[in-house]
Amino acid sequence: MRKNNIISRKFGAGFTLTELLIVVVIIGILATLALPMLVKTMEKAKLGEAASNLNLIRTGEKIYFLEYNQYWPVVSELNIEDPNTLDAGGNPPANRYFNYDITSVTASPYNFTARAMRRNGPYSGKSCYIDKYGTITSDADYFTP
Repeated sequence: MRKNNIISRKFGAGFTLTELLIVVVIIGILATLALPMLVKTMEKAKLGEAASNLNLIRTGEKIYFLEYNQYWPVVSELNIEDPNTLDAGGNPPANRYFNYDITSVTASPYNFTARAMRRNGPYSGKSCYIDKYGTITSDADYFTP
């Protein structure tokens, strides 16, 4: 008798297939709800790179202005580390998320706007901007760092 009681306990302690499927479905639903928030959070983290490099460009422009009394329209010619540096094959590094340029040195050489444009991903083509005062703005349907 004792032997039968041990065997029945051993096989009766598990979960049924239906219970396991219900748990998998619930986990899938929760993951589906959390994924859009995760993508937005990751994009906001990548915007930290853009804000840092835009401030670097602004600093380079301020240095250039102090030396030559005008702003310069080419990022690679400023006295800063170029955030658009290419690898040995002439391609942008795989971990670089933005392309940087100076979009406007207006008719007056006393103003500029630098732009960080998203290279790829769901927000490809969206941009953030910085002006000579350090004000960072972005496209209407994009995040502001």
